[in-house]
Amino acid sequence: MFEAFVQGLLHYTHLVPLGFLILGVCIGIFIGILPAIGGLTAMALLLPLTFGLDKVAGLSLLMAITAIASTGGSITSILMNIPGEATSVATMIDGFPMTQKGEAGRALGAMLMAASMGAILGVLLALAMIPAIRPVVMSIGKPELCLIILLGLSFLAVLGRESPVKGLISGFVGIFISLVGFQESTGVARLTFGSSALFNRLDLIPVTMGLFAGAELLELGAAGESIAPTERARPGKELRAQIHRGMKDVFANIGLWFRSTMTGYITGCIPGIGGPAATFVAYGLAKQSSKHPEKFGTGCVEGVIAPESASNAKEGAALLTTLALGLPGSASMAFIIGALLMHGIIPGPAMLNAELELSFTLFWGLAIANIIGGILCYIIAGYCNLSRIVALPARYLVPTILAFVYLGSFTASEHMSDILVTLVFTAIGVLMKRFGYNRASFLLGFILGIHFEEFFWIALQSRGPFFFLRPGCLVIIGIMIVLYSLEPTRLFLVRRRQKRASA
Repeated sequence: MFEAFVQGLLHYTHLVPLGFLILGVCIGIFIGILPAIGGLTAMALLLPLTFGLDKVAGLSLLMAITAIASTGGSITSILMNIPGEATSVATMIDGFPMTQKGEAGRALGAMLMAASMGAILGVLLALAMIPAIRPVVMSIGKPELCLIILLGLSFLAVLGRESPVKGLISGFVGIFISLVGFQESTGVARLTFGSSALFNRLDLIPVTMGLFAGAELLELGAAGESIAPTERARPGKELRAQIHRGMKDVFANIGLWFRSTMTGYITGCIPGIGGPAATFVAYGLAKQSSKHPEKFGTGCVEGVIAPESASNAKEGAALLTTLALGLPGSASMAFIIGALLMHGIIPGPAMLNAELELSFTLFWGLAIANIIGGILCYIIAGYCNLSRIVALPARYLVPTILAFVYLGSFTASEHMSDILVTLVFTAIGVLMKRFGYNRASFLLGFILGIHFEEFFWIALQSRGPFFFLRPGCLVIIGIMIVLYSLEPTRLFLVRRRQKRASA
């Protein structure tokens, strides 16, 4: 095994595999920065081209895009409050307020360091788990998945910074909207109003683009100002100092980084959960365990570290699940499976024996791509002064980005109806922002609602009404009880200290 481990690394001492890895990193950064286009679109376009390449070169290209697209998406999330990727939505909650306070560089630095370190630890954990992955993952059934989703939904109120009640309302409205379309368990079409466009459910990309990008750009255009004029005169040296400060913040909050990385890794091991869920769960846990939860949502660097650590850590776990079990650990890993099949390689338990060297090569590629991507993003942010984009006048910025927003919404499924969906959710996003309802809670409910219903029905039909009494379910319920008790316990201790101080 050690020989295969070393040989996997040595592949990247050759020019062709390393060159395609770097090309994939550059494509991933560029595609990630563009609103709504996303790494999945790039992988779909490039997948046929990998058939004519050497398997290591072709897979390295796709692996690099998988590794770094979310990092590129986080740049626009922080600078413009527009998610380049669905996994970047949680980063916006505190990243963009930091930009508005003139701390864009600090947010970018924290994002880059947390993401790169999270990815590397995720790969190391995946390598360590290779012998044990099959029994662990196969022991997680639909009942356990149902309760894991319920754990994620428990953070609806936590995300509602201004008002937990409005956070809950926003989340439940998101769950309700997720029910639109054909329901597989019952064979009933719900809330479609006779429209064929709604039959296959609302796509995540146009909903996200309207709710966040469209709403932000509409308000920015109406105000006629730049996003953060304070960045206009910020010299490059000062910006780099901010980036370095953000990097140091990760080490100052190393416990938070580790917990969030483990959250992302564990979530990534479970097929069907998805990256956005991992980032929201990590953010909710960070806020719930923080000594100053009231600062979250106002531009708190911890709110950037948590989702970014989880987002990149999950990729190592998702790759392990994909190679060891043949089950795509994430949407991007479905393209990795496609590329493997095109080269005559069948992912699954046998692959870790017959193609162990290639498996290690993919893990090395994931780690190296994150390191190279982190360095390139640092150069782009610190030396190209990318943060100055937030000082551009709205009359130039808004129409340019709107074009990419609607193009990205259309390319999601190539239906004109998705543009209409984006427009509708733009209006919803503006109203929610105006009246203080939390858009992140809405999106969390929308993402997890449909998964919860699906897993609940399957668990109920296969295990009966007492499916939650399985050992794995009881463990998850115990974790939920502990998490629910953290905030009341903290408040109780604070009040007791105050009483003692006043006595």
